[in-house]
Amino acid sequence: MSDQAYTRAMRPLGLLLIPALALAVACGDDATASGAGTGGGGAGDGAGGDGAGAGSATGGGGATDPEDFLGSERYDCRAAGSDVPAGARPHDLSCLADAGCSSQFLMGHRMANPFAPENTLSALRAAILLGVDVAETDIRLTADDRVVLIHDADVDRTLEGSGDVRSLTLAEIQAMKVRVGPSDPVGEYGCEPAPSLEEAMAVARGKIVVELETKNVEAAPIAAAYLRDEGLTDWAYIQCDAAECAAVREAVPDTRIAFRLQSLDEVEILAALDPPPILLEIDNADALLNDPGLRDVVLARGIKVFTNVFVTADVLAAFGDLSGYQAELDRGFDMIQTETPHLALLGLGRLAAP
Repeated sequence: MSDQAYTRAMRPLGLLLIPALALAVACGDDATASGAGTGGGGAGDGAGGDGAGAGSATGGGGATDPEDFLGSERYDCRAAGSDVPAGARPHDLSCLADAGCSSQFLMGHRMANPFAPENTLSALRAAILLGVDVAETDIRLTADDRVVLIHDADVDRTLEGSGDVRSLTLAEIQAMKVRVGPSDPVGEYGCEPAPSLEEAMAVARGKIVVELETKNVEAAPIAAAYLRDEGLTDWAYIQCDAAECAAVREAVPDTRIAFRLQSLDEVEILAALDPPPILLEIDNADALLNDPGLRDVVLARGIKVFTNVFVTADVLAAFGDLSGYQAELDRGFDMIQTETPHLALLGLGRLAAP
């Protein structure tokens, strides 16, 4: 995913459709493409828990808003903590890094975007409570070389302040309140600032895997060294493009990475990575996954493949059809990334309808 401007999806159904379509037109950052292909896994281990089952109905009389699934008091500033519900996952999360495991996974974009302001501890707690497998977030480096979770190069859109992240200290950034948008559920979000990597991993450890998407290359080696030194490599990995992955692997050679393939010219780079990435992100799936050379590398090295479903399955869900999530996985992907994790989990039979 490139670092172009991004319009975040708002609410399911009526509010999801507009930003989802905007993504397709205006945003290379997290736009998806679908297509047949193969991942390191396969058909998956089946749905777990007491979910409602996959299908076209949203269930619960059409209830699809975040509030229908989780009350904000369970994950916002008022929450004492969060735990994964029993039976929420049909697999152990260690399976994500196991080339021989055929489970299928779900990743929440910017943690659990519709439930709280993006990349906040509230959104992370919501992802945990839902039973999401992986919470995606973005890492940047501050002026005092601290890793902070924020998407944009400046704080203007997401925080009540102004300035470039790289020119502000962590303390200066954390003095700014999180900006709450009109689409965020009513809740208490102002008491927690933009989280540092350390704060986020304290919440995530043992409960959810975190994807740390590199937004400036200096942040990745520092994050990788922290994960290694704190024994957190089972609970987070670095997502990076070719140049970013080279930098992080030079600093910490065995860092677990998700490689962001941007063209077929990078297949040789992918093949040379040692150890191989645990994941490969593909946006232009039709063009890339149908390439025999890429397919051979993915299969031979046991690399799992994931894609974004923001303008495919998420848009179908806006019309009440939840079948697109399993359909994308059935095309050969090992993991999909969604803007509406509650609807994806419902469609995959891993979450009961409210």
